[in-house]
Amino acid sequence: MVLLCKSPVSCVSELVGAGKDIESAYWELVVKDIQDTCKLLEPIYNETDGEDGHVSLAVSPKLANDTKGTIEAAKWLHNMVGSPCVYMKIPATDESISSMKEVISLGISVNATVICVFEQLIFYLPKYEAVIDAYLDGLESCGMTDLSKVSSAAAFYISRMDVTLDKKLEQIGTTEALDLKGKGAVAQAVLAYQLYQKKISGPRWERLENRGAKKQRLMWASTNVKNPSYPDTFYVNSVIGRDTISTFSVQALQAFMDHRILSRTLDAKVSEAQDIYNAIEKLGIDWSSVGSEVEHEVLDSFTKSFDNVLECMQKKAMNIYSFQKHV
Repeated sequence: MVLLCKSPVSCVSELVGAGKDIESAYWELVVKDIQDTCKLLEPIYNETDGEDGHVSLAVSPKLANDTKGTIEAAKWLHNMVGSPCVYMKIPATDESISSMKEVISLGISVNATVICVFEQLIFYLPKYEAVIDAYLDGLESCGMTDLSKVSSAAAFYISRMDVTLDKKLEQIGTTEALDLKGKGAVAQAVLAYQLYQKKISGPRWERLENRGAKKQRLMWASTNVKNPSYPDTFYVNSVIGRDTISTFSVQALQAFMDHRILSRTLDAKVSEAQDIYNAIEKLGIDWSSVGSEVEHEVLDSFTKSFDNVLECMQKKAMNIYSFQKHV
């Protein structure tokens, strides 16, 4: 079924009129949007040999704890879009990490999102390590001779992490605790980058690279400053590094273009980042608990947004039906 709609409302009307339920209509509209966006970015994708020009399409957030459901949804959406530019966006829950390996082994690129759960162990980030291992495992299991068309990004939420950490530091209230405000999120990003560099070196990675494999790039999400007392380019300036991706809000991009710092900051102060990580831990703050809190918060916001869109579409369809009934 091909739709040539003048507006989203008319698309909803046509899809519902054709017997589609609301969620099916939603996915049909989304797939068409993603296809159109992929066409716009294909020249960039081709010019950079697949390094850039990607478009992320999230599987339903309701599948976050459903391994098999996530795999099937990613396969279906990837097939429907039919473009090498598309990333399947999958949340890094324990259940979905298992699905990432399978999806990647099928030659489907993945954006692993909501990576923010850490244990109270020095210089050890098990959730991210599980994500990058899923990528490497998936590549090794992939039957494709040329792996160059498969890629991945791993997204960390930056400012959201500090919002949660800062509240806990304020509750402790000591001078030492207050001095650590605004430092935890960048510290964990720095340590994650160190783990990334370790994982993309050595014999295992070299074997994959010989098959054309691309590095899984770290992506810094939520880089906008939520605490007005921090400089507006604070997070963007602090996570600049090779083979990484930074996401920007319009405000953050404008601020960065106006008074940016162009220097490699991400691995400039590794020992300081380790000290910050350890100091927060010594204050009794459970990194795993903080990460779980942020993960649940983000997944909850994804689900609410998804439900709100479906509810809005349902109301539009009912209004259209009511109008047509009385014409």
